[in-house]
This record gives sequence, structure tokens and C-alpha cells, in this order.
Amino acid sequence: MVHPDDYITEHLLNLPTLLKPYNKPEKRELYDWLVSKINLYLKYGKADTILLLGIRGVGKTTLLAQLYFDAISKTNPNQVLYLPLDRLQAFGLSLLDVVEAYKRMIKPEKAVMLFDEAQYEESWDLKLKLLHDERKFLIVVTGSSAMRLRESPDLARRALHRELFPMTFREYYRLKTGESLPELMWKILNLEETELPPLRKEIAEYVRVGSMPLSLEMEEWEVYERLITMLDRVVYRDLREVHEFDAETLDKVFNLLYLIANPKAERFSYERLSRTLSLAKGTVIKLVNALEKAGIVQKIPIHGSLSKNIRRNPKIKFLAVPIKSALLYKAGININKEEVFASLLEDVVAFYLYLIAKAKKGRLSYEPSKGSADFVLELGSEKIVIEVGLGKEKKYQVERTMERVGAEKGIVIGKRYQIDEKVAFYPWQVFVAGL
Repeated sequence: MVHPDDYITEHLLNLPTLLKPYNKPEKRELYDWLVSKINLYLKYGKADTILLLGIRGVGKTTLLAQLYFDAISKTNPNQVLYLPLDRLQAFGLSLLDVVEAYKRMIKPEKAVMLFDEAQYEESWDLKLKLLHDERKFLIVVTGSSAMRLRESPDLARRALHRELFPMTFREYYRLKTGESLPELMWKILNLEETELPPLRKEIAEYVRVGSMPLSLEMEEWEVYERLITMLDRVVYRDLREVHEFDAETLDKVFNLLYLIANPKAERFSYERLSRTLSLAKGTVIKLVNALEKAGIVQKIPIHGSLSKNIRRNPKIKFLAVPIKSALLYKAGININKEEVFASLLEDVVAFYLYLIAKAKKGRLSYEPSKGSADFVLELGSEKIVIEVGLGKEKKYQVERTMERVGAEKGIVIGKRYQIDEKVAFYPWQVFVAGL
């Protein structure tokens, strides 16, 4: 077993080399906020613990590497400690033992501590609580989205929580080209006139693969291969954070994901999934819940009361749409076929609406009656009905749903551009480029 003192001695020397490959020039939007926290700490000693959650491949390690190099440019490099907790586990080392060795050997008055992949550390939440309660260091911790489920209430009250989501188109385009685009989403939600951006190729690429940072540096097929490998780790590691599934059940998760990714997946109910997978309905529900907690999918409930939601099946959409593309690619399905691309587009719209609802403390749902539109977005007292579909040029589904749910606005996302008083048609490229 490696001794903590020996590990710290060698690790601090090797940190710049270890992190250099991850120090990408492109910065996620969350980067500036995190840097401001580091600056406040280095200037005023404002200690804090920040828990940064997100699915694998969304850029958490890159973000920590960027923070490391920013911090060592402002303070003694030995005052910045990055620890990959999966490597500590491989060496048989405990986080607290390594941190104690660091404190004893370096004796830092201040220290920026960056802990990566905390889910690998046993009792990670209690150990972070102990470090937090010292009120001495700034600690930034990354981990899987599912970690929150096993977090102690004590740490949940103490730590600042932020989630690193897949990228929107505007962030993707800025990181890829260095150019900023105006945000159009609020004009769209208010049924105002907008201009069609001359970026059709880039927007189509984003729908297929662009929301994951891997797309900034890899060919499309390489991204798909990498995401399938990443999914394997999510299934056999992260889902265990949510529920103690047995190996036989976990072996069927990929089949479940392929069924959900199918462009006609909305035809599948929990009952049909149960029969197809030869799993109990309750187990299928637990698996879908686990995939949601792990940040892979979102469940969109039906519009209405809680009792209705319990009785009916939710819509299931991918939060990281390139994962759906990767599954379809692996299954040999032509992603560019219009009905397949339209299915990816609907998931992108659902992802955007999820972000908007989360930011504005709103609610996303769907009206389950036959012939209804795809989504209902509630922002305060306002309800907006949204229909997605290439080639759907009629508004009767939107108007019917507006009447049923009492909405004043409707949006059809397709190929047309037409602004009416209560219903607006926007080309899908406008909507995708708007956020």
C-alpha cells in the first residue's frame, strides 16, 4: 500500500503534467462563477464547499483542471491540491488520510482543494462535512448526479450545489468558434419576431451530438463510441448509487435504453417495457427512476393533479441527447432520416424546456389526451403549449391543448415561420439557436 506522505510528495510534483491534457482553452459558463469563489477565498479567506454534480463526459474534470491552473497563477502551487478520488481508491488510500498528510507536510494557511469523482470515496459526504467544518479551505468537489441521493442532510445544508448540464447551442457555438450569439429564447416564448440564424449545418450537428463537450474535439462517430463506453460505467457504477440492483437487472439496462431511444418510444408504457424486458413493472420503474437520478433521462409528468401523475406513464426524454444519438448509431439506425432526426429534435426541445423550468422554478408537463401537443411549460401563472415536429404545419393540436389546460400562448416548432397573436410557428433552427 502507498503511504499518504509518499503519495502527496510525488503527486504535487506531477500535478501540472497530470492536468495539462485537461486544461482546454474553452471555458464552460459555470467557470466564471467558480473562479469568482476562488478569488474571494484567496483575497478574504471566505472558505466554502461547492459540490459540482453532472453526468460523466459533461466536462467536470476539465473544469477542475482549468480551476487548478487559474489558482496556481494566483498563489503558491502547493496551496492548490487536486485529488482524483478514483486513483486514491486504486492506491488503497483514504481521502482524509491524504488530506491530513498534505496539511502536515505543506502546512498551508489557505488551500484550494479540488476533489474529482467523489462517488469513489466511501462515506464521501461525512468526510467532506468534517473538512467543511474546519472552515479553513475552499473545497470544490465533483461527482455523478446520483451522488445527491446518498448525501447526508448535514452536508446538504452546508455545501453549495451546482449542476453541470450538457451544453445549449449558444454555449456549444461559443466554445467551438469563440463567437457569441444573442439569446432569443425569451423572444420566442413571448411569440415575438426573430431572425433565422445562418448556421443550419452547425445547428443540425448540435441536435445530433453537440451538447456534450466531446463533440468539440472529436469526429461524430468517435463521440458516439466514447459515449457508449461511458454509459457502461454509468450503468454498472452510478446506478448502484441509486438502488442496489443485481447484476442480471443491470445487464438489461442497455436494452431499456435502446427501447427508450427508439423514435417511437412514446408508444412504450411501463407495462410494455416490463413485458419486453421480462422484468417486473416495479423494477422497470426503479430503473427509469435511477436513470433520471443519474442525469441520463428526464421524466415528464402529465399535466394536472398528483393523483393523475401517479396513474399515468410519464414521457421519457434524454437530457444528454447525444447519448440517444449514440444508441441509435450503435443500433445501425440512420440518424439523419427525417423521422429519426425529428425524434432527436424533440428531446433537444425537452432539454431546453427542462433548463428553463429549472431556472425559473417552473414546471414542464404534457397533456395526455389524444391529439394533444407535446409539452406544457408553466412559468408562474403563465402556460405555454409547445408542439415539435418537422412537417407539422397545422396548429390544431396546440390550440386544442391550449383550451384544455387554459393556456394563452402556443408555439409550433417545425419548418414554417409565422407569428400570430396566440400561436407562433418557428423554424426548428431558430428555437435550437435561441438558448
